[in-house]
Amino acid sequence: MTDRPLRCFVIMPFGEKRDADGKAIDFDAIYDKLIAPAVSGPAFRAAGGPAIESVRCDRIDQAGWVHRQMIEAIHGSEVVVVDLSTLNPNVFYELGVRHALKRRVTVLICRQGTATPFNLNGFKTILYDASSSAGLAKARDAITRYVLNGLANGDNDSLVHEVLDLSAGPRQLPPGPPRLFKLPRIGPRRRIGLLSGDLRYVSEKIDLWVNSENTNMQMARFFDKAGSAVIRYFGAERDVAGQVTRDVIADELAQKMGTYRSVPPGTVIATGGGQLAGKFGVRQVLHVAAVQGDLGGGYAPVKDIAACVDGVLSRADEIAEFKPNSILLPLMGTGSGGAPLDEAIAVLLDATLAYFDRAPKSRLQKVWFQVFNDHQMAAIERLLAARGATLA
Repeated sequence: MTDRPLRCFVIMPFGEKRDADGKAIDFDAIYDKLIAPAVSGPAFRAAGGPAIESVRCDRIDQAGWVHRQMIEAIHGSEVVVVDLSTLNPNVFYELGVRHALKRRVTVLICRQGTATPFNLNGFKTILYDASSSAGLAKARDAITRYVLNGLANGDNDSLVHEVLDLSAGPRQLPPGPPRLFKLPRIGPRRRIGLLSGDLRYVSEKIDLWVNSENTNMQMARFFDKAGSAVIRYFGAERDVAGQVTRDVIADELAQKMGTYRSVPPGTVIATGGGQLAGKFGVRQVLHVAAVQGDLGGGYAPVKDIAACVDGVLSRADEIAEFKPNSILLPLMGTGSGGAPLDEAIAVLLDATLAYFDRAPKSRLQKVWFQVFNDHQMAAIERLLAARGATLA
């Protein structure tokens, strides 16, 4: 999330035009009295909505080819509102572009009584009555709810993305400066933090690292592409050539498992930080059973990731040897076999917020999330904004 507000691009006619039934509609008034207040007015903000800047293509104050600006705005805007009332081919074209490019938060509206084409009948469309203030108010409320729900839950409203997997491969993020966010819900001093890139480059001194482990509590091999492997390798004692001489964290974890071959999903086992203590300041590693294996099918996130989050935060507050102030969580549940990205990250965020609702006196003041790629970063920024987070 940056300092800029989110953007809502509005696809609609402008000026006075006749709708499909020949009735005149002042679309400038529809924009000013219905759409703009619905996505950026006091009621939207009072409901917990983030700051949103609303703009129509004809009101972009920028030199250049208007069609290029339109495509950029359709692609780059977190929210798009489309008025179908005139059944205008240009509007349908721009709606098609939006559905091809983005899978969420495209709001369809039209004048009450408009007979939309049959191939749009399956889409949710918000109807408005421009002849009365009550009709406009009802439609405003409906648009506000749709946008808030879409930003918070990441629901798919594009048939294109429902049928086809058009997602481009994620790009691994380089290490970046840590960012802290404040949310009134979790108290004035507590913060949610984002760290980008690989665990090897964590710059913050964080008391507890969470390892998303399988239910067998068998850490990944040293050179696997997994957080478990990084924690295992950098927690081990190594010689001058980098060869492991004592597998500190994995050995302690195996010792605590004893004769047990597996643990129930959500189980948390604490070990020391091994050599992570020196370089990263890690005092303990909390291994949580967040992944489950299936013979012949590989590993997938356990069903109740929220319980895993609650488990590690609860365990952090139970530590008697010291009083942890900070904890680093991976984005559990976002790997292969998990829920859609927005849905999975929403579970993590909401479980974290719910924990502090019931444990407002928690010792934890900073909850960090390790964000590995650009798709994850875009999703978590979007979902934090939808929950009212601002940069601290």
